[in-house]
Amino acid sequence: MENVRKMIHNFVLIICFITLTACGSNASSGDSSKTSGGKEEKYNLTFNVPLPDTTKNSKPMYYATHWIKEELEKRSEGRLKIDLYFNGQLAQQPEMLDALASGTIDMGNLTPTFYGDTVPEGYISYFPYWNKTAQEAYDLMYKTEIGEILNNAMMDNGVKPLMYTFLTDNGWLLTKPVHSMEDMKGMLIASMGGLWNTWYEELGVVGVNISVPEWYDGLQRGIIDGVPVGYQTLKTFKLNEVVKYAVDPPVVNANMASTVVSQKAMEKLPKDLQDLIIEVSKEAELNALEAGKEHTAMVKQILEENEKSGAFEVIHLSKKEEQKFYESVQPMWDKFASLSEGNKRMIEIIRKHREKEMKE
Repeated sequence: MENVRKMIHNFVLIICFITLTACGSNASSGDSSKTSGGKEEKYNLTFNVPLPDTTKNSKPMYYATHWIKEELEKRSEGRLKIDLYFNGQLAQQPEMLDALASGTIDMGNLTPTFYGDTVPEGYISYFPYWNKTAQEAYDLMYKTEIGEILNNAMMDNGVKPLMYTFLTDNGWLLTKPVHSMEDMKGMLIASMGGLWNTWYEELGVVGVNISVPEWYDGLQRGIIDGVPVGYQTLKTFKLNEVVKYAVDPPVVNANMASTVVSQKAMEKLPKDLQDLIIEVSKEAELNALEAGKEHTAMVKQILEENEKSGAFEVIHLSKKEEQKFYESVQPMWDKFASLSEGNKRMIEIIRKHREKEMKE
């Protein structure tokens, strides 16, 4: 009987020992960058881009997508693996913000203006006449409160901006000539939605709801007379085959996209990897800004080549007409300012900057 008691006693001691050892093991694995075997843990992040891969023709977009992926994987020594998807394979543009906020998608490249109904500050990313060059847009974002206001608004919706990509000139591409603001009246222009309808009313144009893939056919068949879009689409979308005019100066000199990360995804990473993501993204942003100069030169070349063909004309507005267009957009700016305190402050900064520039 005594032997039986000893066996039971020893058995209980063994169970207690195993339990204590297991508890001690869990406590020591508090560093999320390590596994129980002492090896560094690996993290997979999904990166969704709603548009096709245009990086062959756009170095800024290369830095905002492929370069970030490659650098993060390399500098983390394999601890980070970024699965990059184009064409909205994981979520289309309308679902992107919610998917990122919920952590369904970890990273993404998006256009903040698309979510203006939820984040009104985001409208600034595709806003007429708020800058004249990509460098100026960058300076306004980071040397004034504008960037901070936009970043905070995005973070309030569960998404942390990592970098901004300042893309090329966007202007009127038309099937009919426009030498003055008066010439715009009655024209059928592809709708850009949101606050743009306010400006369209001021210009006297009719906004037509038509998707980007339908632009070519719509211009060819006269369903629309024009689109306010990047001049590079003369080549990438072959719009040079269906439009005859471009209007200079552009209405949006540097439309803005943003590479972002889900805050939920970020919080799951150890601090050193969070810091690495921010570091690499800031490098990517500066590289993209520099590459944007080459991209702008390429776009100008596309305009020149099409104009030389004889079937296409670049219309240069007079200073007087340029000023009229600028004044016509002010009701849109006022509408933007009315949507939030952040928007109001952005417009105050932009208007002050414009007034100073005009005096100089």
